[in-house]
Amino acid sequence: MNSIVSSHNDWDPLEECYVGIANGARTPKIDKSLHAIVFTTDKLEDIQHLEGPLDPRIIDEANQDLDNLADTLKSLGVKVRRPIEQDNTQSFSTPDWTTSGWQTYSCRDLLLPLDNLIIEGAPAQRSRHFESRAYRDFLYEVMQNGTEWISAPKPRLLDDVFQLENLKDPAVKNHEIIFDAPNIVRMGNDLLYQVSNTGTKLGAQWLKTVLEPRGYRLHVAEKYYSFAHFDSTVLPLRPGLVLLNGARLNESHYPPIFKNWDKIFFPEESIIDIGSAFEGGITTTSPYIGLNFLSVNEKLVICDINQEPLRRELDKHGIETIGLEMRHARSISGGFHCVTLDTKRKGTRQDYF
Repeated sequence: MNSIVSSHNDWDPLEECYVGIANGARTPKIDKSLHAIVFTTDKLEDIQHLEGPLDPRIIDEANQDLDNLADTLKSLGVKVRRPIEQDNTQSFSTPDWTTSGWQTYSCRDLLLPLDNLIIEGAPAQRSRHFESRAYRDFLYEVMQNGTEWISAPKPRLLDDVFQLENLKDPAVKNHEIIFDAPNIVRMGNDLLYQVSNTGTKLGAQWLKTVLEPRGYRLHVAEKYYSFAHFDSTVLPLRPGLVLLNGARLNESHYPPIFKNWDKIFFPEESIIDIGSAFEGGITTTSPYIGLNFLSVNEKLVICDINQEPLRRELDKHGIETIGLEMRHARSISGGFHCVTLDTKRKGTRQDYF
């Protein structure tokens, strides 16, 4: 039986893909988890006013950009799925806390598609506790078609899990199994796992128990930077070639798995800051979201139209770019890789190292 889920890396030809939606996106209850994960460097009193629905203009413009991305992918022959809209105004509780929903814009974050296997993550952010409901129909569909569907244990996310005293260390202590899917970079049989605000060492340990019996090798990366995901820092373009964020990595400081690969250290000064719609310079992502792109295949990527230095650099390496807008990547939280989920790519699982 053919699997709907088959995605081994970020460069094989893209066949099926989710594109997020901005409907219902809002700033959820400002609690310790949201402060630690999304607004890490901001003072609590400076973000309290953000709680609640986003400006309708932000939602409308974000949906325009997402729809344009979906239409572009369809024109390239990619089957596009969209999440089920959720009512994020509803409060929900565990025995330990109460919060409300966030968004279904960044659909990359909840699910890790692999080889006839999809893993549901364990987010550090309380407001994402039930976000995977937006993909529940899809998960049942692929399970019934023979794909393994494995969910990580739900963390308790008590207040004492979070720390903001030392920003050089992750804001999430190593007390529980916690990870978002883009803490992991997929490269065939090898997966690179980033220990950060959204991924603990216990998360890596749990993933190893799941993946190693299935022939995967999980490489743990830590002490590179503490913030969130790896997909604006480590971007494999094709076997043997990786783009690395020069603001965070350099020739003497990068994951050793890439020792024998050609490396593009993209300079910080060449990353264009697209800004945020929030007042006072408050953002939900770093300016490095400009490096967050989606590979359609190893010769074509979709990226932010404003990132001309990046587009020129990729062109030097024989990679064509399609430039589109994602105007609220730093407001709703997510660039082109974040707002997509490549559930099926043409190709087989291979060794690249």
